[in-house]
Amino acid sequence: MPPKLVRPAPPYLQIADTIRTRISNGELQSGDRVPSVRALMRDYGVAIATAQRALTSLRAEGYIRPERGVGSIVTTEDERGRAANDRVDKSRRTGKVYPTGQYAKITHAALDKASEQVADALGLEIGSAVIRRVRVTYRADDKPVSASTSYFKGELAELAPQLLSTDRIREGTFAYVASTLKRTIDAWQDQFEPAAATADQAAELGLDEGDLILVGRNWIYDDTGDVLEYGESITYGRVTYRGRLGD
Repeated sequence: MPPKLVRPAPPYLQIADTIRTRISNGELQSGDRVPSVRALMRDYGVAIATAQRALTSLRAEGYIRPERGVGSIVTTEDERGRAANDRVDKSRRTGKVYPTGQYAKITHAALDKASEQVADALGLEIGSAVIRRVRVTYRADDKPVSASTSYFKGELAELAPQLLSTDRIREGTFAYVASTLKRTIDAWQDQFEPAAATADQAAELGLDEGDLILVGRNWIYDDTGDVLEYGESITYGRVTYRGRLGD
């Protein structure tokens, strides 16, 4: 039989493997800061998207997590264990089911320019084209209780045109994107923290500026560590989401 060629792994996987090894052998301990995107770009001579993808892959695997004002830090062994248990095929989810009396509307779906935070989450340059979808959830009396914005890479405008429609996507946005790109959904990450509502946030939810709200960020990853969907949300009061997993 002819010999098999062993091709080198993609650069982002080589970088991720190097950092993963440093964590596994104890060189990087829980709470230690890992190299930033700019540091990886400088040290390895790679593009911003490659450096971002390496860190995204490690976040998806539970090895690192974002820390406000610091960057990305090494997780504890317990956190890594929970992340491993959470790594299920999310593509089987049927979508969000809202509590009795609540309903949601897609109020905006169009191309936009990526802010610094959105560009960082999706591994893009600031100002790059992104698809922005806004969903508002209402109570039975039509009072809004939460608002969430999902972002997708602008290149999907032609590949996945339903993202630019305010009609509901039956299988869910991330499953639709994964199916379009023939990818497998591998992991997700949700991050929430309390905050005082800004003037814009208060107006969106019908609150007073300074009222306590919950601010969320979430990432959906495919099996290559790439971010399929990035989301930001604001919520007040108690909001319950239920999902269903396949067998």
